[in-house]
Amino acid sequence: MIKKLLFLSFIEGAVVMAAELCGAKLLAPIFGSSLYVWASVMGITLAALALGYFFGGLISEQSKQHSKKLFQILIFAALFVILIPVLSRYVIPWISYLPFLLAVVLSTFILLFFPVFFLGATSPLFIYLQTKDNLKSGSVSGSVYAVSTLGGIMATFLCGFYLIPIIGLTYCLLLFGSVLFFASILIFKVYKLIHFLLFAAFVYLNLQFAILKTTDLYASNSILGYLQVQDLVNEKKETIRVLKINNIIQTEMNVQTKRSVSEYIKLLDTIVPYAPTAKSALVLGLGGGLTANLFQDKNYTTDGVEFDKGIIDAAINFFDLNKKVKPICSDARYYLNNCTKKYDLILVDIFKAEEQPSHVITTESLNKLKQNLADSALLIINWHGYMAGEIGKGSSILNNTLVKSGYHVKVCTKSTNENYRNLIFVCSLKKLNSLPFEIAANFEKTKLLNTDDLPLFERYNALANKAWRSNYLNYYQTVTK
Repeated sequence: MIKKLLFLSFIEGAVVMAAELCGAKLLAPIFGSSLYVWASVMGITLAALALGYFFGGLISEQSKQHSKKLFQILIFAALFVILIPVLSRYVIPWISYLPFLLAVVLSTFILLFFPVFFLGATSPLFIYLQTKDNLKSGSVSGSVYAVSTLGGIMATFLCGFYLIPIIGLTYCLLLFGSVLFFASILIFKVYKLIHFLLFAAFVYLNLQFAILKTTDLYASNSILGYLQVQDLVNEKKETIRVLKINNIIQTEMNVQTKRSVSEYIKLLDTIVPYAPTAKSALVLGLGGGLTANLFQDKNYTTDGVEFDKGIIDAAINFFDLNKKVKPICSDARYYLNNCTKKYDLILVDIFKAEEQPSHVITTESLNKLKQNLADSALLIINWHGYMAGEIGKGSSILNNTLVKSGYHVKVCTKSTNENYRNLIFVCSLKKLNSLPFEIAANFEKTKLLNTDDLPLFERYNALANKAWRSNYLNYYQTVTK
């Protein structure tokens, strides 16, 4: 029996990590995957585990039917894990109308607290049932937690590298919940009709959601989040094709003209002529490929780096990526670290939904990047629109980091509304002439820099990303009512 209990403990550890990873991914289409979301996920998970351990400890002292209690808790845990996708589909969208932080914490609690609570409560019971005497309590505890942790490690790699990209979040949670359910049934040899009826009902609700017809041209759980391609009709009755990551639009294309309708790319179009004679261009953050197409149309030989192969496939299949553009599936920083090619124009357009990865633009990476810039080359960085106050501190840090690294910097934008604009940082190792739509760089004063040792963007862009996500959700919730 001891080996069977250790096996269940291994499965329990795996299910905890699967629930945490998939739960965070299910929140992403509505709330993103920012620092706020991950802090909420980790905080609720740890709170649930702590209370679960305490609850399991009380039961191990007070109950006389430890095997029965352990079986019941495992069944509850399995059913709550299977229920997670149902709650994310039918309950969480309603909570998103609440203030952002309250909605994030409450949604995380609803999805993760109860499955993780019951999973945590099993550990004291696993230990109690395997402890013959007090002298062995230490080794038994160590074995249970070690085996449970090994299960968590296995699930982390299995979900992250294989299951989530291949079968999706719903089927992944169904798989882990079902394994826990049937393993508990078989090991404890308890076959009650009510358990199977509840299991069948929860699975049915999930399958109804999983096979739900969608108007998406393409939808998939990719490396960066929930990826969608949709055709929408605007107020001019034009069909606009959009690429979304975690429900945030990354690319917008007029289906008829095959051109971007984003103001940011229209602004970029006015800046590109100020680059040197067209030779070679690099786009870090290919997205739908419309910026790469723009550069290619202006006679640049263009390379496009994108971390997520699913996005590259979407660019080719749905956004008419120019066949002359060379797509490269790689992390932007990794590509730059290993690249010896020189470019006349480099665009950094790296957004994971509303977030900007801290590791790509540091003093170290910017100094290394100089080796990839041809004479008089332009480095262009797409950024959120905030400059003033605490919410604009990330922009100030970006400007400081660029200047400290030896770049001359100008900032361009077409709007005065910080909430609904992009800032374009145009940089060069040589002095820059006046640029169209150039604005004064009135950043919040700070001496902070973004470095490899001290990456600051995630922290200091947190308010900007939260505001951007909130504005975006409020706008689309309003127009779709």
